[in-house]
Amino acid sequence: MAYAVLLTSCADREQAKALARALVELRLAACVQMLPIESVYEWQGKIEEAAEILLVCKIKRADYAEAEKTILSLHSYETPEIVMLPIEQGFGGYLAWIDKVTR
Repeated sequence: MAYAVLLTSCADREQAKALARALVELRLAACVQMLPIESVYEWQGKIEEAAEILLVCKIKRADYAEAEKTILSLHSYETPEIVMLPIEQGFGGYLAWIDKVTR
């Protein structure tokens, strides 16, 4: 089985929690961690700064497309960050838990 970390960021804690709960309830993510971050980025020709919540989602790689679809359906951003990073290695017990609690 292949696993990954999916990253996305949200404008506020309320939206982050809604996304996290949806991903876990749909069994697309085993766990979603929510971290407050400060972002600096260019958007529509201007440099912007924002306080955001970063979601770190542990998923099966095979579930990426469905997780992306779920995030897009609930996200308030026009172009949300949705990035998958493959897990090359991990503790066997943890990876087995991801397998057990997701689809």
